[in-house]
Amino acid sequence: MRYRCYSFLFISILLSITIQAYAQKYEAENATLTGGATRQACSSCSGGYFVAQGEGKLSFNVTLPQSGFYTLVLRASAPNGDKTNIVAVNETTTDFILGQSNTYASHKVVHTLKLESGQHTIEIRKSWGWINIDYIELEKVDASERFNLNQALVTPNPTPEAKALYDFLLDHYGKKVISGAMTLDSLDEAMWLKQHTGKEPALLGIDFMHSGRGYTWYEDKMPIINARTWYSRNGIPAIMWHWRDPLRSTEEFYTQNDSKPNGTNFDISQISDENSAEYEAMLKDIDYIAGLLKELQEQHVPVVWRPLHEAAGGWFWWGAKGPEPLKALWRLMYDRMVNHHGLRNLIWVWTREPGDDAWYPGDAYVDIVGRDMYKDGDHSSHQIEFNNMNALYGGKKMVTLSEVGSYPDPDNLLQDGAGWSWFMPWYGGYTRDSKYNTVELWRKTMAHDYVLTLDEMPDLSTYTRQSQEPTGIEDELAKKQPVIAYPTIVNHSLTVRSERELKTLVVYNLLGTVVRQQKVTGHEAVISLAGLAPGVYLVQVNSKHVLRVLKQ
Repeated sequence: MRYRCYSFLFISILLSITIQAYAQKYEAENATLTGGATRQACSSCSGGYFVAQGEGKLSFNVTLPQSGFYTLVLRASAPNGDKTNIVAVNETTTDFILGQSNTYASHKVVHTLKLESGQHTIEIRKSWGWINIDYIELEKVDASERFNLNQALVTPNPTPEAKALYDFLLDHYGKKVISGAMTLDSLDEAMWLKQHTGKEPALLGIDFMHSGRGYTWYEDKMPIINARTWYSRNGIPAIMWHWRDPLRSTEEFYTQNDSKPNGTNFDISQISDENSAEYEAMLKDIDYIAGLLKELQEQHVPVVWRPLHEAAGGWFWWGAKGPEPLKALWRLMYDRMVNHHGLRNLIWVWTREPGDDAWYPGDAYVDIVGRDMYKDGDHSSHQIEFNNMNALYGGKKMVTLSEVGSYPDPDNLLQDGAGWSWFMPWYGGYTRDSKYNTVELWRKTMAHDYVLTLDEMPDLSTYTRQSQEPTGIEDELAKKQPVIAYPTIVNHSLTVRSERELKTLVVYNLLGTVVRQQKVTGHEAVISLAGLAPGVYLVQVNSKHVLRVLKQ
């Protein structure tokens, strides 16, 4: 009995330490309030108060006892309509959206952000303002749960070249960032980079913007010529499509509005009517572009294919009528290209916009998720955006900076663990103008060990998978965390991995009773939890480290 009492006390202390490490709450009323944010009494709120943000700002001083990855939870309400505001962690910012609600609810506004131990500043800043904030909470995240990447393309039976390219992207995700540049006039930006840095980007952005329109001044097959040329040099061709008005009423792809009076009013909602002129026009254009892509397939060239980009922004006609017509068009395009035309050389990229969850075509139609970001002169890692996107798609999809104005400094990417697959500045001034990216930064970037350039690329046509180990981002954290266990939600068995030799694994329930005990050797071991009742258990490793797991 004495042993059980001591065990219970020991486990209780460990559990309290574990819980403290995994969640830290900071009341809004204790933050520094400026700009009109006010504390107000609230009997149902934690601490008895909430803060009405109004036009103001809340600033929290946070102390973390451990380095690691953290999720920031905001408990708040938005009683007077949908609201977009800004969260800043040590001056790294991102937008968050709260739907209209008079009820307080918890919202994960920052996912799995890498933070060092010590002092940090977290701010809730006004964009729209006018939300009511109860508290923020930092939850520590198990890094081994962050990534569960899809190992196969969504296209059934992809070409060997498409599979090889996808394997290359998987192998390098989080270990290297792939350099890219957008081109519009042949290989202009790639040649400019070669002239000014001595190196060329590994990925080349290409556009079907002018194809299929009958322009006498344009070589219609220029995009596939450029794609074939780049791939023949072991580069990655990434093709998008600024799809002009399918009815040919205009030559526009931008939606007609007050700022674009000459834009198109093409009605994508007619996607639901197969007898409509709009449906037939969309299908005809899809078939034409599929023919060009088919030529590349016949030439054994895979394509990173990014159609219907930035849909939720609404500025292109394909996003002008809301999410449902857009999703119907995406799925029609996928079905027409893959099943009707037999295209198996495409890697499908969805371009996310903030708050566009309802627009996402679905995991079955998307291989990679991109983000287009234009923040002039901002060379930060965009780590909050990276981690939020990774969490949003369940760690299953690689994420990338599919378009940028100013691209991240690779030192920042390494420091923050933001493992974007590639970055691609837009053409013209975005690539060449020092307002966005200086020549000095380009030279540093193209010579950086973390950055892949064209001269460093392998033969992509024969590339084979090198490793299916965790990504470099996970490996980096594992170096700092001597013992990890996965999964943290256990059905049958738990895997424990340690930098040092494993000797014993002991599992306790919350009463301090030993329910499993096992002698082990090596740096990785598996212990069965089968037959145990659902609940929280603590796993003691080598009598030193204690891990908390949940048995389903």
